[in-house]
Amino acid sequence: MGGQWTALLALLSSFWSPLRLRLCSIPLSAHPPRQRLLRMLLKLTSSDIRDTALVDCATGDVVYRTSTPIPALLRSRASSISSWASSSRSQEKLPQCDESTTAVLDREGQTVAEIVWEGRHASVIRIQEEVLKGTTELFDAAFVRILPDETFLPTRMEYTWRITPETLTLLDDDDAVVGRLYADCSLEKGRPVPALRPHSGLDYLELNRIPSDDMLEVVVSYLLVSTLRDRLYSVTKYVYSRRKRPLANLRLHATQSLTNLRDSFRRTISLSTSMH
Repeated sequence: MGGQWTALLALLSSFWSPLRLRLCSIPLSAHPPRQRLLRMLLKLTSSDIRDTALVDCATGDVVYRTSTPIPALLRSRASSISSWASSSRSQEKLPQCDESTTAVLDREGQTVAEIVWEGRHASVIRIQEEVLKGTTELFDAAFVRILPDETFLPTRMEYTWRITPETLTLLDDDDAVVGRLYADCSLEKGRPVPALRPHSGLDYLELNRIPSDDMLEVVVSYLLVSTLRDRLYSVTKYVYSRRKRPLANLRLHATQSLTNLRDSFRRTISLSTSMH
């Protein structure tokens, strides 16, 4: 009996020893570094998301900054139009500058992303070295869900923005809330609370357990969703909480707006697919 156990142990040793050797011989570079999970409360210093700073409330550091300069030619053209308008009694609607580019700058002031706007629509999006053909490549329009009280807009990173007239939240692939917008708030004891007077506060974006490599794209998607949300409901974000129109009418208008947008996304995707 003892001889059988000895043979069995020898067999196991002959199996495990080379396995341990193979495991130990794997170079450290073969194991990808573990991503940091970031938790931040970001203060937006301006209500205009195209020209604002996102400040980490814990440290006071600017994490990202957005800037949308007006090209010199368009600026001079707009100035001449303004001068003409001031000396004219014409009530004709003035032409506007429809094209602009929003740059996203990091802590060091380096441009890490860009959004090219045609009016209020993003035609080109650049994130680091990747160039996307508008929102159709950043959001998964085929899986947009429109419900009476809320809309779900998934991104390509398996996050989903949940949009309602009153709230904006970010969900992960388990439907857990990992991001939330606090609109028109002030900061008390490190937490955003509704401002005492309407329009006197700032917006705060809370992000929880976001992998460091995802942070930039999450911020870019937030910039796009913010403009999209305003366009969908055709009212400013502060009007949502005040409900100046009946909620039933607001829901109907939102549903119709997003249905048109979703259909537009799908037509664009179908067209780009047929061209390849």
